[in-house]
Amino acid sequence: MATLETWVGFGSAMAGVGLLWSRMPEHVHEEARYIISSVVPMVMSYFNPYEQITVSEYGEERFRRNKMFDAVSTYLRSACLGSATKLKAELGNNIGDDPLVILDENQEVVDCLDGARMWWRLCPKASKNKGSTIISMFPGDTDEPRCYRLVFHKRHRQLVLKTYLPGIIRRWRELTAKDRQRLLFTNHSKKGEISMWTSVPYNPPSTFDMLAMGHAKKVEIMDDLRAFQKGKEYHSKVGKAWKRGYLLYGPPGTGKTTMIGAMANFLDYDVYDLDLTSVKDNAELRKLFLDTTDKSIIVIEDIDAIEVELTTKRKGKKMDNGDEADNNHVLVELSNKTDDKSKVTLSGLLSFVDGLWSACGSERVFVFTTNHVDRLDPALIRPGRMDKHIEMSYCRLDAFKVLAKSYLDITEHSLFGEIGRLLDETDTTPADVADNLMPRGKRNGEISRLIEVIDGSPADVAGNLMLRCKRKREADECLAGLVETLKKAKMESATPPMDTIEEEANKEEQT
Repeated sequence: MATLETWVGFGSAMAGVGLLWSRMPEHVHEEARYIISSVVPMVMSYFNPYEQITVSEYGEERFRRNKMFDAVSTYLRSACLGSATKLKAELGNNIGDDPLVILDENQEVVDCLDGARMWWRLCPKASKNKGSTIISMFPGDTDEPRCYRLVFHKRHRQLVLKTYLPGIIRRWRELTAKDRQRLLFTNHSKKGEISMWTSVPYNPPSTFDMLAMGHAKKVEIMDDLRAFQKGKEYHSKVGKAWKRGYLLYGPPGTGKTTMIGAMANFLDYDVYDLDLTSVKDNAELRKLFLDTTDKSIIVIEDIDAIEVELTTKRKGKKMDNGDEADNNHVLVELSNKTDDKSKVTLSGLLSFVDGLWSACGSERVFVFTTNHVDRLDPALIRPGRMDKHIEMSYCRLDAFKVLAKSYLDITEHSLFGEIGRLLDETDTTPADVADNLMPRGKRNGEISRLIEVIDGSPADVAGNLMLRCKRKREADECLAGLVETLKKAKMESATPPMDTIEEEANKEEQT
């Protein structure tokens, strides 16, 4: 009976408190809520025996990618997948590769070091973490970017800071060096979002040995690249950023893109293919640059296509007062009509290549390609920005011999002399020569006939086909076809176009 009366009295008291609370002014409610939200987390933190470390995917203000995030991802993939129940699998571009298995979001795993237990969780971007695990005991969980959260007991703080986390970094470097996969990056942007890098595995087949270029010129380029790789102390001594710029210029089909692949193979660097038309403004360009890694090649192809627009505006457009536009002219204008200020300027690009921001990082190679070097702004290609200008010229005898070795597996032939003379007399690109050296016409017919007459395994058929393709008769036909093509090109170059003939005829008639 006494117990019942006690509960009745307690209920009446609570009802009174509720009535009193409802009669209080609104500002009292707000102050009370503020006090509760400030004091309760402090009290919980005092009694909570655990601490946490957050490893965000991006650094402060999400301006630069946090390499520690990549280190933790690699370490957990190698050490803690066995205790995980939620995983994600990805397959690279190469069919023979094993699937890449990684932790799924909101998955918690446990790691140990010297008897100390560490809890890791991958928290998704802009998602509030909830659950019954030990990580959810922490107060003040708010929406935040994608991150890893490490939880450990307070008594293990020094072990985590001085031994565990440095060990993760060392393990990450070992695994990265062991499982090195060269990557090709490109930037893309979605509507309303900033441009970001995405990557695919990059294994270009081109090497300097297969590059259709004179031997002496290839040796000069390779020596220059070697000197750059070993130039850390030199650049530090002279006070310059450890970078180098290469301008590849020449007609289409002369091997500029192939040269980039050969440089990537030679240096073993990743390649960043920068599309300026997808970049909103100079600030976004700087962010993309900061997200590139050391030991990388940053490529802007066909820079002349952008510079045509630049040169036109620079020469033709004047300000309201009649003066020429200043040097901060527009380099790229996006087609976004809702934002007229979306632009990349020449000064922004120069800062990216050789300004203040170029010193943020080291061992980077900048490569610009162009079909029309005369259209480029001198400020963009001066020494110090584009340190070495490499002309990718038309195919001559030395370059042809490289192609003949690659495509026909021959080093000498009676037609080499005639082909060399014709190449000197015509402007033929290595791409056109290579196209003539690829046997195509009869190969399909030979395959069908070979399968009909040979009674053997698929391996025997393939072996006989490869031998047949390498026969001297096939090389003779390919080279003879190339000679005819070059002769035809020589005749066409010597014959004036029809419109020129008509113009001259009209002039004679008028005279």
